[in-house]
Amino acid sequence: MSRILVVDDDLSVRVLLKSILSRDNHDVVESADGRSAFSSLAVQKPDIVLLDLMLPDYNGLDILAQLKESEELEPIPVIVLTGSSDRESKLTALSSGAVDFISKPFLPEEVLLRVNTHLKLHDLIRSLRVAVDNLESDVIAAGKIQNALVPKSNPQGLSVEWIYEPSYRVGGDIFDIFKLDENRYFVYLADMSGHGVNAAMLSVMVHRFIEDFRASIYDGEFDLRSFMKELDRNFIFERFNLFFTIVSAIVDFKEGFVLLSNAGHPTPLMQREGSVQFLEGKREALVGINMIHGDVSKVPFRSGDRLLLYTDGLIEVMNEKGEMYGEERLRNLMKSSSDIDIRSTALHLKSSYESFKGSTLAEDDITALLIEF
Repeated sequence: MSRILVVDDDLSVRVLLKSILSRDNHDVVESADGRSAFSSLAVQKPDIVLLDLMLPDYNGLDILAQLKESEELEPIPVIVLTGSSDRESKLTALSSGAVDFISKPFLPEEVLLRVNTHLKLHDLIRSLRVAVDNLESDVIAAGKIQNALVPKSNPQGLSVEWIYEPSYRVGGDIFDIFKLDENRYFVYLADMSGHGVNAAMLSVMVHRFIEDFRASIYDGEFDLRSFMKELDRNFIFERFNLFFTIVSAIVDFKEGFVLLSNAGHPTPLMQREGSVQFLEGKREALVGINMIHGDVSKVPFRSGDRLLLYTDGLIEVMNEKGEMYGEERLRNLMKSSSDIDIRSTALHLKSSYESFKGSTLAEDDITALLIEF
């Protein structure tokens, strides 16, 4: 059971929120003004705060600012309650440290989805921080957590090979593949900025968020556009001081096409009947700067075609002369591998960049997913 502090001077709003949240087995504490809210924060130690911005004795933004200045209270996620048309206040609250907002009037389903998502993220962050502190920032622990999230085998019905090489004991790349239904699969590959524990923690949170997003779909329809926009909205740069790129795809074997959405990620590559082409669909901004529109490209495929998704660590591998591996070398490698099986192609790719870089250490994680249709 999580404890939730609801701060709103409108009794009807508090009663409604308490009813919604209590039915989901949350313990709800109410405050009608800023002064009682601070008292509840000190005594009740809530797991999350729902904060109205218009209070009789305090401006909600001032309360938010004081929370973020307190070492003890700063980790508590705050969701602001605003009017549906109050765009400026929403943006100001998010830039001041709020994790999300709920517009009035609100739907019970929306309240529960947003609250539960941020409670899970908060629990995960808290658990990871405790683990890292207990292990004196030993990155081996974070590496084990991260590696546990990487698939160990192919989902039934999809032929996939991958290369996954963190540049340190933990890195910033994360990927997953899961089956949506009998004919469709979802695949994503994300690349966090930076390395080490911070990047690994963010990759774990991204992975967990995607699992929760998938679980929240009740009608079975995974909408790629909505997914990308929701991802961008939940992982704002100001909160994590890290950003990331991601390419996500839905493979539909019944209709014979793949849907692709790309946020700042290297251009995917399609290998087809001895030819290779880069899929130059629209590439959007990085995740975390509120500029994702959820643009989706529809790419048809035929049996035997192969799709390569990869992080920039692959094409930016440097050799001893300071040269980069580059897209053209990657294209030529894939073209020369069109007559060998997918497993051999992945091994050929790994051997190619390792031979190219020689004894030079890779400065970035290298991840590549090769999917055969």
